[in-house]
Amino acid sequence: MSASTLRVVTFAQQAAAFALLAEKTARTRLTYRTSTLLALLASGLAYSVIVMVWMAVYRENPEPGPLPLRTMLAYLVTAFVTSEIMTVAVDWRVLQRVRMGLVATDVIRPLSFVTFQMAQALGDVLVNLVFAVPILAVGFWFVGPDLLPATPLSAACGLLSGVFAFFVAFGLTFLLVQAVFVLHSGYGVVTAKVALHQVFSGLAAPLVMFPDSLRRVALWLPFRHVIETPVTIWLGLSPVSAVPGLLALQAAWGAGLVTLGSLVFSSVLKRHQVQGG
Repeated sequence: MSASTLRVVTFAQQAAAFALLAEKTARTRLTYRTSTLLALLASGLAYSVIVMVWMAVYRENPEPGPLPLRTMLAYLVTAFVTSEIMTVAVDWRVLQRVRMGLVATDVIRPLSFVTFQMAQALGDVLVNLVFAVPILAVGFWFVGPDLLPATPLSAACGLLSGVFAFFVAFGLTFLLVQAVFVLHSGYGVVTAKVALHQVFSGLAAPLVMFPDSLRRVALWLPFRHVIETPVTIWLGLSPVSAVPGLLALQAAWGAGLVTLGSLVFSSVLKRHQVQGG
């Protein structure tokens, strides 16, 4: 058997292990579906407050910005669904395994630590997609066909943008959680990440509704590519001429964040010692 054949078989085994781990993570999440449903219900109730606030704003001022009410409601519902789909538990898993000392076994697995965490994050997304269906049904009853993509091209590009959004979401979380190895506690980092995400991702409103100074800051950060970019592409709110640039920027952020997180993790390992193995 040639060396090239060995490499192909090894890659196939790695891919199979990745897919199996994603499936097992999804099955584990489904085992605790009651807690997942309760968390989803709590998130939905909290987000409904944002929707009601915007509806009150439009009642007081029918034109508070460039988006009409129907478009704004379609954006908010789609943003919430996208946010729920892209919610991954990478940070809490890493925090728990570091606290319990189990990360020592993770770094000697056949899959790299980054790939291992990415497979589990994909399992999270698969489960989130299942629970997103009833949310989308309720949203469609509330908003109507405005939730549908503007054109088949918008649908295709929106789905592709959703794939890139996964890598951005994973890369951001994995990079920021590296602080736990230095600070020995990541709760502050996780809280800061959640706060930044809620402000700059476009979850509460599209960036076009932001004040100019805040919008300029948001445009330079990756958070918007988790929610606002795929949502505006899907709904046709982004000009067709701008879509290729947005997708390229999304892909660059995703690849850059995952790569940077991997490099930081490799550097972190030099500061720690795995006993045994």
